[in-house]
Amino acid sequence: MTVLFEAGLGKSRSTWALVQPRVAAFARTVVYDRAGLGRSDATDAPRTFEALLRDHLRVLDTMVAGPCVLVGHSYGGPIARRAAAERPDKVVGIVLVDEVSEAAGADLLRRAMGGAGVLYGAQVWLARVGLLGQALRRTYFRALQGPALREVVAESGRVCAARAARSEWQNMIAGMHALEATGPHVPDIPLTEITSRRSSTPEQFDRDFIFQSHKATVDAVTDGRHVSSQSRDHYIQLAEPELVAAEIERTCERLRIRYSA
Repeated sequence: MTVLFEAGLGKSRSTWALVQPRVAAFARTVVYDRAGLGRSDATDAPRTFEALLRDHLRVLDTMVAGPCVLVGHSYGGPIARRAAAERPDKVVGIVLVDEVSEAAGADLLRRAMGGAGVLYGAQVWLARVGLLGQALRRTYFRALQGPALREVVAESGRVCAARAARSEWQNMIAGMHALEATGPHVPDIPLTEITSRRSSTPEQFDRDFIFQSHKATVDAVTDGRHVSSQSRDHYIQLAEPELVAAEIERTCERLRIRYSA
């Protein structure tokens, strides 16, 4: 069994630095960087959803020969779901980590992420003056230590990485509109959604459109599972790597039993 990881919007393979070694104990793992991020070369082409999907499918076709579980975080969630639909001969299960889904509604996502344009623009400026890496060290990647932290600070602090992240954001809402118009994109294979615990009461869960979009995706498949994290952190794989690795292992073991029966 192979597990292929997909990062979220504007992020590199390093978001999986705490989960991938745990998963490697029971499965073959593949992590990669989309164009312009991490170790990958930059491109001048707009980073549309379809471009990101092509990156993912190229890795899937090149690196994976047998049954595969796709794991996607945030904007990597719809990439993983679309890829599973494109390659039903290879993809046998999906684990989604606080994904950003078209089921939430593209316009609602746009309003909820209204400040993102300023954020990604500021990151380009911080990269130009050599401060982005240190800013990321104290925010997104504060859970990392040692070589993994030094690597992500050096790679994600580059101007080309900041530009790639900004381009992904600039094309995200259009991509979500297209997914919403043509979806739902939910292949009927074993699927787990792991949702950040932003709510604590039934009323809050009812108003949490991200939670509700995850629930709708799970309800759309024959074999679905919905799990909540203990924290409110969107980067559950960094805040609670044991939880994410355990859900991936659960999926892999169930699929191994199914395919060996």
